[in-house]
Amino acid sequence: MKNQKSFDCVEMKNRIQEDLLTECEGLTPEEERQKRIQKLSSSDSPAAKIWQSACKRSVVLSK
Repeated sequence: MKNQKSFDCVEMKNRIQEDLLTECEGLTPEEERQKRIQKLSSSDSPAAKIWQSACKRSVVLSK
């Protein structure tokens, strides 16, 4: 007999994706790109920190 899960990661993923689609509704692709860059630049999330670090490395490597 399986235990009942108290957390549904698929439901959470679907909810987050729906929120992101709603947030970018009506934006041009360039506006959507700029919005994502702004959010990543100002966030303290682990994913944003990795993105910020990668951006810093690419700037250093391009000089």
